[in-house]
Amino acid sequence: MRQNEVSSCAAGGIGRARNYQLDNLKCLLIFAVVLGHMLELFMGKDSGNRILYLVIYSFHMPLFAFVSGVFARYNPDKIKKNMIYPYLVFQTLYVIFANQVLEKDADMQYTTPYWLLWYLFAIIVWNLVLPLVQGGSLGRKAVMLIAAGAASVLIGFDDKAGYYLSASRIVEFFPYFLLGVYYKELKNGVKETVSEHLRKHRRLSVLTGARGKAMLRAFLMAGLLVLIGLLVWFISRHAEDINSAWLYGSVSYKKGNYGWQFRVLSIGAALMWLLFFLLSMPAAKIPFLSYIGANTMPVYLLHGFVIKFLSKIKFFKFVEHDEAAALILSVVLVAFLSWKPLVNFLSPLFRWNREDFRRSGRKRLKKNTMPG
Repeated sequence: MRQNEVSSCAAGGIGRARNYQLDNLKCLLIFAVVLGHMLELFMGKDSGNRILYLVIYSFHMPLFAFVSGVFARYNPDKIKKNMIYPYLVFQTLYVIFANQVLEKDADMQYTTPYWLLWYLFAIIVWNLVLPLVQGGSLGRKAVMLIAAGAASVLIGFDDKAGYYLSASRIVEFFPYFLLGVYYKELKNGVKETVSEHLRKHRRLSVLTGARGKAMLRAFLMAGLLVLIGLLVWFISRHAEDINSAWLYGSVSYKKGNYGWQFRVLSIGAALMWLLFFLLSMPAAKIPFLSYIGANTMPVYLLHGFVIKFLSKIKFFKFVEHDEAAALILSVVLVAFLSWKPLVNFLSPLFRWNREDFRRSGRKRLKKNTMPG
C-alpha cells in the first residue's frame, strides 16, 4: 500500500524507475478486495458468486501481504506517520460511522481493529519486526520462512487468538510478508547466480537466451494454468462445504470446524497464485492502472464506508443483475477513490505531514481573503 511504497530501485532493483509490475499487480489486488466485499452483500450459499468469492479470497490478501513485504523499509518515523497515524484516524472514523450511520453500538477502542483495518494494524506490526528478520544468509532466510509458515499453521490451534490485536491474522499472513521481504533481497542475487550456473553448463545454455527464457516461461505458465484450473474446479465442487471464514485468518480450527490441512492447502494455493501473477503480470507502465496500483491505500481505507452503507440500505435488493452491478460499482469505486484530486484533498487523513495541513490552511486563508 501507499505507506510502504518506495522507489523500485529498492523494491524491484531496476535503476530508479518504479516497479510497474508490482503496481499493476496491486491494481488487480485492490480491485479484487473491493469486488470481494461487494459480493458479500448478496452472495448466497449456492450461488456461483460464492465460487468467485472463494477464488478471490484464495489469493488477494496473501499477495497483498507479499507486495507490502517487497516495499517494506524499517523507518520508525514513517511507521509513526504513515501507518500508526492513519490507523488511529480511521479506527476513530469507522467507529463513529458505525454508531451514527449504521446505528451500531461499537465501543471507541483501538485494540481490536474495525473490520478491514486489521490489515493496517498488521502492517504496523510487520514493519516493527523487520530488523529481526532482515538480512542474513540464505540458510537463515529459509529457516525464518519455515518457522513463519509453521507458526501460520499452528496459530489455528489457539482459540484465544482472534480479532483482538489482529493476532491470528498477523501470524497467519506474516509468511507472505516475509517472503516479499526476502524476494526483494534475493531477486538480483538469484538471477546472477542462475545465469552464471547456466553459462557454465553448456547443456543448459539454451535457457540463457531470450528464446529459451520465453520457452521456460511458457512451460511454467502452462503448468500453473492447469493447477489453477484444478483449484477452481475443486472450489466449485466443494463451495457449499468451504466456510469462507476459513480464508479470513481470524477463526481457529475448533471454532471454524476445520482442520490444519486446509490451511496448508490454502498456503500452497496462495503461493501458486503468486508465481502465476509474477510470471504473467506486465512489467511496463499501463496508463491509469499503474497509477491506481501506486495509490491503493486511499481505496482500501475508504471503500469500506461505501460497502457498509450499501449493506445498510440493502442496495442489491433493488438491483436486478447483481453480478453486473457489483462489477461496475467496483470499477467505479476503485477509479473514484484513487482519483488524484480526491487523494490530494484527503491526504491529511492518510499520513501525518505538517506541510499538508499548512498547505490546506493557506488555501483556506487565500480563499477567505479573495476580493469580491
